[in-house]
Parts: sequence; C-alpha cells; structure tokens
Amino acid sequence: MPNTTEITKQKTASCLDTGEKLIKIIEGIINDKKADIPENTDFERILKLSYAHRISGFVAHGASKYNLEEALLNKFNAELFKTAARHTAQEREVAELSREFSDAQIEHCFLKGIKISSLYDVPEMRFMLDIDVFVNPEKFEDAIAVMEKRGYEKISTDEKDCSLSKKPFLNVDLHRELKYDFDLGYEFYKNVYSRLVPVNNSYEKTMTKEEFYVYLLSHTAHHFATAGTGIKSVIDHYYIMKNLVPQCNEELLNKYLEESGLKDFNESFSKLTRVWFMGENGDEVTDKMTEYIILSGAYGTDINYYVNGVLRMGMSESKKDYFLKRLFPKYETMCYRYPVLKKSKALLPVFWGIRILSSTTQAGRIKNEASGISGVEEDNKQKQDKFLKNVGL
Repeated sequence: MPNTTEITKQKTASCLDTGEKLIKIIEGIINDKKADIPENTDFERILKLSYAHRISGFVAHGASKYNLEEALLNKFNAELFKTAARHTAQEREVAELSREFSDAQIEHCFLKGIKISSLYDVPEMRFMLDIDVFVNPEKFEDAIAVMEKRGYEKISTDEKDCSLSKKPFLNVDLHRELKYDFDLGYEFYKNVYSRLVPVNNSYEKTMTKEEFYVYLLSHTAHHFATAGTGIKSVIDHYYIMKNLVPQCNEELLNKYLEESGLKDFNESFSKLTRVWFMGENGDEVTDKMTEYIILSGAYGTDINYYVNGVLRMGMSESKKDYFLKRLFPKYETMCYRYPVLKKSKALLPVFWGIRILSSTTQAGRIKNEASGISGVEEDNKQKQDKFLKNVGL
C-alpha cells in the first residue's frame, strides 16, 4: 500500500500532467487551432483544473474543437455562460460606481481585472472575482459610505484596502494604497495618486499605459512571491504583451521597470509567456515556473504562503519568531491601518492590542501558519529561495 508521501507524489504528477495539457489547450485557443494532445485526454480533469485556476470560461471557448460527450460539453458551455454573465454584471456595476463616486466628488481609478479583460480578444472570456478601484485616500471613508449605500457589506479591511460584498456575487476591493510595503514596486507606487490622469476631465482617473503595465506586473509579482499565482496570470500577461505593450513608450517602460525593481521578473515572466503561447523554447527556470504555477491554483497554496513568508521576512523556521512577527507587525505597517500612529508612535502597543481583538481568528490563523512552517524541510526553503531569486524576486 502506498505511503502518504508516495500518494502525494502521484497526485502532484497527475496534476502537472493535466496542467501541461491544459496549457496546450489554451495555446490552441489563443492561436485558433486544436491542441496537439492525446486523444484519450481526460477532459473532466481539464475542467476541474480549469475551475481551480478560474479559467473554465476561457477554456470553454475552445471546447467544441474536441470530440467531447454532450454532457461534458454542456458543462463547459455552462462555464462560458456564467463567466460572460458575471462579466456583464460587473461591467454594468463599474459604470454605476463611477457615476456615484463622481457625484460624490471622489476621484477614483479602476484597476486590474476590469482593465485587463478589455485587452482580451473576447473580454467576456475572462473571469473576474473582484472589482478593484483605487480612490483618493482622503476620501476613503466617503467611498465606503457610497458602497454601503449601494447595499454592500464590509467584509474585511487592512492598511491597504477594504473588501466589500453585495449578494449574489458582486465583490469590490476599495484601495487607498496600491502596494504592501514588502512588495517590489512599493516605493514606485507610493505617490501614484498624484500621477493619475483624468478620464474626460471627470473624477474618474487612469494610469499612463507604462505605469499600468508595471502595476499589473507588480501585482503578479506580489502573488508569485507570496502564495503563488495561477495560469490565468500568464494568459493575462499574453494579452498585455500583445495589446498594451505596443502602445507603450519602450524607453519609458524600461525606465519604470528598472526603478520599480521589476526588470528581472518582467524578463522571466515574459519569457515564460512566450514559451507557453508563442513557440519559444523553455529552459530549467521556465520549467520550474510552469510547475509552480500549475500547482499554485488561482490564489496560491498555504505551503507557498508559509515558506515564502519566512524567506521574505528573513526569519528562521522558529514558530515563535513567526508567530510574534505576524501578530505584531512593524510600526510602518501598522501606520497604514491606524494613521493616528504617525503622530504618536508611543500608542503602537495599544493598537497591536486593538488589531488582535478586532479579529478573533487572527491568533489562531497565525499559529496554524507557524505550524505549517515548522513542517517544511530546510532544504526546501533553500531551493525556494534560489527559485525566487532566479525569476527576479
């Protein structure tokens, strides 16, 4: 009887095999052809992995090229319909939010998903979980009030943003900062509000094309370096390279990539995209990136989150160290969530207590993270450290 380690290896190998076939199917959709995959490919597994990466609607767009049973083809078509319907509702919500923010004289800038989908050949193919919008930090509470008036409920908040939700499926992340202080690009985007460009002289604003490219890349880098990022991020990058980069000033774009510290990651991630979808030959680094992304799913894994967090904070595997640093963030981090600390650092211990009491699950969750870290071999941490450095992180 196989032991637990052997079973895990078998599941990993199966997932990677399905993931490699899925990538070929996506490459076929992008290039309007049938993928060169075995006739006996298990499309139930393809659909299941597509769910995990939030790309089932995209993959469904090409399902008719394969000889699928009617019941399975109907499952893919249902995903296509749900993704398109969701996108239509979100697009309408974006227009209404922009109108209400403008009526309230709140400067705002829509980010990420809704902008990326417009770069797709068929925008409705892209799944979007949240609507992300950056607002004038001085009007942040006013923006929350607008959202609550529209029927949204506050789900969570931290130093960077506030997550709100309205049934049945509308989710909005309201940002007052674009980056966490440990992110590449943090300093670059620290004062981005002053650089936003008005849209038609209205309260809606946008980034320049060059800053938007770097911002999207920095968002991918954030997920890659914390818990992992999924296949959808590489599909996004393909359409960004195809439809946004040609509109950019190359010299200015390279300058921003250098200043933000993202130049090396940009080279690695762009090469991976070309390997997947544009016929370029891969290498050891892109092979490792492919495995990491397939196994990460859409939002990463706990084990990646634990190990990458330890590497990021330069800590040992001590559960005590991890628990203390996660439970009591540094002063600069706390200032984002509690701005009053900028005027009185002496109140830091008080607000540590407030932070802990405001989330009854915080301590337990961090203990679980610490336990996860203690079970990771030191050799794996060193390999992960080398891997992240190799991709520019």
